[in-house]
Amino acid sequence: RCRWPTNDRRRGGPNDMVLPKRGGKEPPVKEEEGEEDYDEDEQGSEDDDYVELDLERTLTWTGNAVIIQAGGEFRMPLIVPHPSVLAIQFEVDNGNDIEFSLMFKDDNEDEANMLVEPVRVTDREGQLDIDTTGVCEIIWSNAYAWLTSKTLSYQLQLAPKIDLLKKKWRAAIISAASDFRIMSAVTSAEKAEALSKTIKLRKAQLHEVVSGSREKTAQAQTRHEKYMGHVARLEEEVAAARAHAEQAAADLASLHKEAADAERSLLKLQALRTLDSGATPALLDTLEHVAEPLQLLFDAYATSMYEQPQEGEEEEERPPSSIDRAELLHLLQDFEIIGRGDPPEVMYGVFSGCGQQMSLDEFKRGLARLAVGVADEKEEDPLTPLLLLLPDRIEQIKLTSLDVQRRFKVLQACDMLATLLDDELDEGDSEEEEEEEQE
Repeated sequence: RCRWPTNDRRRGGPNDMVLPKRGGKEPPVKEEEGEEDYDEDEQGSEDDDYVELDLERTLTWTGNAVIIQAGGEFRMPLIVPHPSVLAIQFEVDNGNDIEFSLMFKDDNEDEANMLVEPVRVTDREGQLDIDTTGVCEIIWSNAYAWLTSKTLSYQLQLAPKIDLLKKKWRAAIISAASDFRIMSAVTSAEKAEALSKTIKLRKAQLHEVVSGSREKTAQAQTRHEKYMGHVARLEEEVAAARAHAEQAAADLASLHKEAADAERSLLKLQALRTLDSGATPALLDTLEHVAEPLQLLFDAYATSMYEQPQEGEEEEERPPSSIDRAELLHLLQDFEIIGRGDPPEVMYGVFSGCGQQMSLDEFKRGLARLAVGVADEKEEDPLTPLLLLLPDRIEQIKLTSLDVQRRFKVLQACDMLATLLDDELDEGDSEEEEEEEQE
């Protein structure tokens, strides 16, 4: 049976709809105005059809702003595990209508039945009385719309029904049992009176036992609180000791790490101080071969970081033919051989034994040390790959800190390096080919 309330707010259909009750009889129909009321038998039958719900096990489904696209539909299947009452309430936004229908598949039947035929409404509120178990599927269809999508808001509640017949039988059994207990109570009144004295005596004895138990309980509680206080203090001390131990372990690990890092740095510095031992004969030959372009680079960057004296001021006295360490770093940074940040550790070995002002020979020796320090593998001539970076990168850098004359010297040096080093590489390749032919 599916009955919608008479105050139903749906549009597009009648105000009351009665569908077959699943597994039961048709509900009684009230008489129209002007007719006589039901007689007592009819009212009794209505009381028999009264449904009481188990609200504690009620299930609720709520959906807000569910969008149903044009030509689509939204299905809501609900499993009905017990005879229940299904309350349905929904509304379509903006006064739009949607096609609503309801189907039920009984667990004892093979096919589903259409309980509510498709009807176009804007909102609806009603109840469905289900006296069996199965699957109830609610369908909102927007298949008839071509362009307009609909926004749906709904609330569904499924409340299991309480079996009133079983409840009445239980009440009758309880009433009969109550009458039997009354008769039994009258019969056993004398026995109760006879036992009352014994109970009073036993009660007095129990009062004495309870009083003694209370005293013992109070003493035990006092001892328990005392020992628990000791336990709490011990736990705090253990936690503090554990925290101190963990901190000490962390400090020890940090110290070990710092010691290992210091040892590695010391070994690295010791290795950097011996860069001169990596100067091979081939490296020295290359250094002598490119003496002229290195002289040009030296002249271009020497005194480049000092401000030019203005008219009427005397020039600052500097050692002749010397380059500052910062100017050498500036040269390496311009050609992106080292970064713009703090100098790498290899520069400690490059500057080892040199003053703040470096001569031309110290400048050349510094470049040779740098080539040995940055070489990945032990090469016969690590200086050549380093010097080849200058002509390769000269077109991509801007020497903004140098004046025009110094830039010209740098360009000359890069051209000479490219020519000299390429010729040297060609001669080396020719010698290797001759040796292979002789072999």
